[in-house]
Amino acid sequence: MAAYVFPCKDLKLNQPLFNDGFPSVIFMPDMADEVSLVKDGQSIRLKSVWVCCGVIKDTQWIIPEELEYILVLRFNPSIFYSTFNVSPSMFASAPVCNFEDLVNESWLRIIDEMYQKDGFEEKVAVMKNALSASEKSSYLPYFLKVAIDHIDQHKGNTTVSDLLAAIGGKVNQRWLQRNFVKYIGMSPKKYISLQRFIYTYGQYNIGESSDLSDAAMISGYYDYNHFQKDFKYYMGITPSRYRWT
Repeated sequence: MAAYVFPCKDLKLNQPLFNDGFPSVIFMPDMADEVSLVKDGQSIRLKSVWVCCGVIKDTQWIIPEELEYILVLRFNPSIFYSTFNVSPSMFASAPVCNFEDLVNESWLRIIDEMYQKDGFEEKVAVMKNALSASEKSSYLPYFLKVAIDHIDQHKGNTTVSDLLAAIGGKVNQRWLQRNFVKYIGMSPKKYISLQRFIYTYGQYNIGESSDLSDAAMISGYYDYNHFQKDFKYYMGITPSRYRWT
């Protein structure tokens, strides 16, 4: 588990949500805080502790003006699913949800204990202690790890055929598909697409370049239309309608 304190003062009022597919648990500053999302034009209300996992599409977070930070705990997928006894498949239809909808009463008591602590380190220590006392598995098949590392190293600028070659022909495409879905919750093709989009989005800086197509081509998109299609898929609007600044 990795912990981050994420500042929110400079975020957009309607902040697009997307992640890299790995499970993250987000803590608002106060237990009484609520979260407002808009997904496909529909309003969603969440409580102070919420989860992002899988592929998030066309979802915006309505940032409260006074929000200074959030605490983000990012999990190894195997540890997350085994610890909280949930299946990756459930996030296919609900990639953003309340933490309390996933866990039992004992974990809710741990959340209460975390909110009683003042400092970030103390809060994180409560979760780490609870995780160390729980039965969990960090197992990922070796060749799945190799495939994920290959995708991450190439920032999504790769293909399923490249993955199979990187593994040295030790597994076939059916094995790769089955194990990505089982352990990560999405196909290898979808995971590649997500990593490529995240990298391209992060590379573009409108203050330095007015040509978004350059960033798309460098990141491995076949053409700008391909990137535009992915942008609309994940963000809900086209790049030209997106407020970059």
